[in-house]
Amino acid sequence: MSSAIEQTVRALVEFEAQLDSAKAELTDAGKRTAKEAADWAEAAKATAISRAQEIASRTVAKAREDAEAEADMIRKKGESDLKAFESSITKHKGKAAELVASMLLGEPR
Repeated sequence: MSSAIEQTVRALVEFEAQLDSAKAELTDAGKRTAKEAADWAEAAKATAISRAQEIASRTVAKAREDAEAEADMIRKKGESDLKAFESSITKHKGKAAELVASMLLGEPR
């Protein structure tokens, strides 16, 4: 009977060792899973940031292009208006000089 008890005890000791080994493997698997999840999250974060930077860069480039085109239109309109104003001044310079002279001489308009 002693032999049966010893075999039972050995079987229980072996079972306990296997159980401890399974617990250790489970703990390691949990740590690996957590590390893999953290690595995956970091990679996803890096990808998201990279994509956001690309989108922002394209958006800024497009806005700059639009602003430069609008500034060019404004500059051209300003140049055109300035030429028209200069032309008008030149065109009416003689009449303005006559008006100033008549005012200085006290002549009625």
